[in-house]
Amino acid sequence: MLHRQELAEYLQQLFRYEDYEDHCQNGLQIEGRNIIHKIAFAVSYNQLSLDEALHWGADALIVHHGIFGKNFFALTGREKKKAKALLDADMSLFGIHLPLDAHLELGNNAQLAACLSAKIIEPIEVGFILHNTAEHSLDNILSIFHEKLGTDNNPEILPSGIMPGKKYGMDYLNFGPKIPKTIACISGGAGTYYEQALAKGVDTYITGDIREHIPAIAYESQTNYLNIGHYWSETLGIKALQSLLEKTFAIETEFININNRV
Repeated sequence: MLHRQELAEYLQQLFRYEDYEDHCQNGLQIEGRNIIHKIAFAVSYNQLSLDEALHWGADALIVHHGIFGKNFFALTGREKKKAKALLDADMSLFGIHLPLDAHLELGNNAQLAACLSAKIIEPIEVGFILHNTAEHSLDNILSIFHEKLGTDNNPEILPSGIMPGKKYGMDYLNFGPKIPKTIACISGGAGTYYEQALAKGVDTYITGDIREHIPAIAYESQTNYLNIGHYWSETLGIKALQSLLEKTFAIETEFININNRV
């Protein structure tokens, strides 16, 4: 058994929301019942994850992508429907955005680095610059993420010109070294930080999206670029938090996987 306020304060101390200039109010976003026995976890708050949490009988839902907008005030249309379902069920909603990307142990990027047994050198935005201490090849990195994140089994599409290749559902541009040395890893929609990372001397960039101008930048800079998917790149942090809370408070937990390759 866990009190809602105890959980809210624990998460606040763990993630230090005040250290981040974010696009949302991190922490408790919709207040539900005071006593919590079961917590559901998901990458994103949407109708699909909400329905699963309600069906499982969760007292709280903790997500990475919650309600966005610091001055959010309009509950209309789809937002009204979801908020009403939460309030009717007396279920709390917690959203933890950038702090869950950047946390040095539980964060999405720290967890991705751990998958590769890579050493964190320094932070970059909410991610990290890493040293490829295990000397994984680019192909090995794709295979590791496929195994750890549960990405697709689709046949490989080989790159052509500056057209990215695709393996296990992940886009890759392989203009850099076969065995990367210095890697920047920023989960989610962080393609915009590619050139910032290049200025720090990285030869490989790992993120969760890809944009039209990226292939040309990879070619011109002779570097590697991996788009492992916004969703897939942000599953590990919420799962690490789930494991921590389950052990710390001895409560029931459930991860809701809404498989989304984007």
